[in-house]
Amino acid sequence: MSLLIISGSSRDNGNTEILAEEAAKNYPGDVEWIHLRRHTIHQITDQRHSENGFAHVEDDHAELIKKMVQAETILFATPVYWYGMSGYMKTFVDRWSQALRNPDIEFKQKMKNKPVYVLICGGDRVNVKGIPLILQFQLICEFMDMELKNYFIGEAKKPGDMLKEQNQLSQMKQFFK
Repeated sequence: MSLLIISGSSRDNGNTEILAEEAAKNYPGDVEWIHLRRHTIHQITDQRHSENGFAHVEDDHAELIKKMVQAETILFATPVYWYGMSGYMKTFVDRWSQALRNPDIEFKQKMKNKPVYVLICGGDRVNVKGIPLILQFQLICEFMDMELKNYFIGEAKKPGDMLKEQNQLSQMKQFFK
């Protein structure tokens, strides 16, 4: 079994990644990380309706999509930024439109029924304010025919606060069950 963690955090060792690391300790298989902040992913230029389709983009996106396709399970981990996913995660997901139209990848077919988990983290009433982001991931999974298995909304305000949240960290022991 293999788990691919796709982190949308803009900070090394941020609260979202602390949660994801704790969850990964309890995953019964190999774990690989993609830290989107360490990759070049250009914004999408919408060419879905152009005669020639999408032009090739020279960046890391196609390589990351290949890793997604190869993984057995996906964990999306993103802080809540302005009531949504981080810009890194949003740009990555926006570019799926391009991957979906590349017949060499067969992106949607290969993602079908793939188990997906979501970890989000934020402060200030995140259990309420994070629900639209969970709904967004649910709709993404429905469109892609992936199976959203579980999600967790973590609450931490300042960098490193999650390390003090033993109750939340202990919940990661059951996250993949």
